[in-house]
Order: sequence, then structure tokens, then C-alpha cells
Amino acid sequence: MAPTDTEWREGAACLDQPALLFFGMDDSENPAARRLREESAKRVCRLCEVRAQCLEYALAAKEPYGVWGGLTEIERRARLRSRAR
Repeated sequence: MAPTDTEWREGAACLDQPALLFFGMDDSENPAARRLREESAKRVCRLCEVRAQCLEYALAAKEPYGVWGGLTEIERRARLRSRAR
């Protein structure tokens, strides 16, 4: 999938959720609050019909921030490293 192919977004479960849930507010968020927020975002992702497309988009685009397709930026970087092996 090309990073510009984003029609799948129309079916995303996150559309009616606040962006702050997936991206946070700023870098001053403490680790515990960040984990709770990310787990809440992942719960939305688990119910999403286009989760796989979202994750593939984020991996292809190397999205540097937020929860995409149920993975955080750190989890996505690890996935990309494991694919490169």
C-alpha cells in the first residue's frame, strides 16, 4: 500500500475520538499517564475494522508519533526493525 492511499481512514474507529487520545498533548506527559492514554487508544484500535491498513500506512510512512494501527511509535520502530532482518 502506498502511503498516499488513505481511503481506509473513512472507516476508522478513531474518527469520533479526540486526537489527543492517540497523540497526547505534549512531551511533559508523565510515563504513567502516557501508558494509560496509549492503552485507551489501543482499545479503540482493537475494535477497528481498518486496523491492519492503518498500521501498514504508519509503517510505510514511518509515522514518528502517536498510536497507529494499535501500536505506539516505539512498537512500530521495533516492527520495522524485525521486518528488516
